[in-house]
Amino acid sequence: MVAAPPEHPTPARVVVLVSGSGTNLQALLDAVAERGPAYGVQIVAVGADRPGIEGLRRAERAGLPTFVHRVRDYDERPDWDLALAESVAAFDPELVVSAGFMKIVGADFLAKFGGRFVNTHPALLPSFPGAHGVRDALAHGVKVTGCTVHFVDDGVDSGPIIAQEPVEVLPGDDEATLHERIKDAERRLLVEVVGRLARDGYRIEGRKVLIP
Repeated sequence: MVAAPPEHPTPARVVVLVSGSGTNLQALLDAVAERGPAYGVQIVAVGADRPGIEGLRRAERAGLPTFVHRVRDYDERPDWDLALAESVAAFDPELVVSAGFMKIVGADFLAKFGGRFVNTHPALLPSFPGAHGVRDALAHGVKVTGCTVHFVDDGVDSGPIIAQEPVEVLPGDDEATLHERIKDAERRLLVEVVGRLARDGYRIEGRKVLIP
């Protein structure tokens, strides 16, 4: 007799990195709480690049361990990168999620977590990469922009794209109003993508991310 597989496999271990208010983190926490084992994710820790932020307080209210590594506390940027990588690795995650983490990781971090580090961007990559994706899209006069969830590589917003969602640019939009609508889409998309990666697995072939 062959035993049936469990209805809900063991949830994937996820470490989330934050730099600010942690609204994307909260969306993930809410999905875990509301969907339970069916969501397929267990958030095991939250890290940050600065103390005293709301993102860390959200994690603490959820009973999660936290850690902080400030770049300025290290003599060299690679030392910070290695310390961050070691702290994340201590929680043995299957995925690492940048939920508004505003620092660029380096070689040591990518050596450990390349192909497992998920990030979001407020534009439809490869258009408008970098820190001002919303502003640049508006300045270019596009009629549709959106958000992208992608894996991080050693470039700037250049890693393999996992999923995208379009957002219409409305007459009278400024950077703030457009960005708010993009953030709404970004949270939905991030929750969906992280759950699918965790539940279904994936593989990366060149620039394509394939989810069964």
